[in-house]
Amino acid sequence: MTPRSHLYVPADQPRFLRSAARSATDALILDLEDAVAPANKDAARSAAADFAAARPSGSGCELWVRVNEGARGQRDAATVLASGNVDGIWLPKATPGDDLDAIAAIVAEAGAALGLLVESAAGLVAIGGLAAHPVVRRLQLGEVDLRADLGMPPDTGDHLLDWARGLTIAHAAAHGLTCVAPVSARITDPDGFATSSRHLRDLGFRGRACVHPTQVAVANEIFGADPARLADAHALLDRFEQQQANGNGAFRDADGTMVDAATVRQARELTGR
Repeated sequence: MTPRSHLYVPADQPRFLRSAARSATDALILDLEDAVAPANKDAARSAAADFAAARPSGSGCELWVRVNEGARGQRDAATVLASGNVDGIWLPKATPGDDLDAIAAIVAEAGAALGLLVESAAGLVAIGGLAAHPVVRRLQLGEVDLRADLGMPPDTGDHLLDWARGLTIAHAAAHGLTCVAPVSARITDPDGFATSSRHLRDLGFRGRACVHPTQVAVANEIFGADPARLADAHALLDRFEQQQANGNGAFRDADGTMVDAATVRQARELTGR
């Protein structure tokens, strides 16, 4: 199942790690980068490795780690992946080059997955090459850094980056990657988080990154399969398959909508049929 929620937790904060382990998130991301003070980087790496090593088998959520850039990030990745209990690594501020290739080699050797955070103009214009990298499985926009790089105002719930979101989604879809919606730092605005999550879902994102446990339930609900929508999709496919059995490749539905192989594609993806 594609994760609906991806919860970031600073790896150097034991209290947050304990609460995150009890959360309903589908994917937990131990953060060694932006949420950790420079003086605590080594301690955070050790804590993340210990957390991964102690992770019970068959736990209900995926475990990922966001590493640092450069040589430190390579040490981060090698250390946390040594437990064998980490599903993937998130590389921040991703651009093509030696750093990406070095991290990818470490991840591939461990049999894990690689996710890329696109957080700069340089990363965005190179997104086609990033998405095509053979080890990459997920893409995520780091919109706080990206806005700063582009000289844009901080996020106020606007749609100013929809053009970049659409570009990222298109490249992810073209390469069969999961595209994770960006975080919202406004953790005291649950209604705004829900509204923006619906918008991001409708753009094509498959799940959302969260920075607080209270956002997880909202993301799980909005990016999960709606029972009514799922039932409608099954009913549409039933009608389509019956029409095909009668020799009709296209037909008009009860509400006047034209139905053919193209229009039922979303229903097939939703139901798995």
